Amino acid sequence: QAPSGSMDPRWRVRPTVREALDAYRSGKPGDRDRRVSELLERVGLRPEFAHRRPRQLSGGQRQRVGIAAALATEPDVIVADEPVSALDVSVQAQILNLFMDLQDDLGVGCVFITHDLSVVEHVSDEIAVLYRGEIVERGDTDQIIGNPQHEYTRQLLSAVPRHPSPESHPPVTHT
Repeated sequence: QAPSGSMDPRWRVRPTVREALDAYRSGKPGDRDRRVSELLERVGLRPEFAHRRPRQLSGGQRQRVGIAAALATEPDVIVADEPVSALDVSVQAQILNLFMDLQDDLGVGCVFITHDLSVVEHVSDEIAVLYRGEIVERGDTDQIIGNPQHEYTRQLLSAVPRHPSPESHPPVTHT
C-alpha cells in the first residue's frame, strides 16, 4: 500500500532488493549484486538507483523497488495489497502495465487486493469480491464488470469513474 513504509529509510535500494537473496543464500555474493541490477532494470529502474535511499525516490520508484524485491526469489505468485492506491494516475498506469508485463514475460501470477475495480478490470482475468470477509461474487472479469450480481459489487462499480459513451447522449442540435 505504502511503498515508503515497507522500506527501511536507512537502507539503500541494493540491500533492500538483495535481502531475500541473502536470506536464502541464493548464489554467490557477486551474483547477488548482478541479480539486483537485473531486477532493477526489469522493473524499469537504472542500475544507479541501487545506491539511493528511499527518500531519494518517488512513490512510483519506491513501488518498483518493492516489486523488484518481491521478484528476487522468483516467486510463482505475487500478492499486491493496494499496489497503486498511493500513486497518481499516470504512475498507476505504469505500475499496472509493469505487473501485466511480469505476468506475460515471467509467468508470475498476481493477486491484487483492492477496492478499486478499475484497477482490477485493467489487470485481472478473474475477480473475487469479498464483503465482510466472505466471497460474495466470483468469476470472469468481463462477467463481473458487465453483469454484477451482488449489491456490494454494484456499489464498488458505481464508485469507478466512467467516461460516458457517445451513444448515451442525444445528438446536440443548434438552432
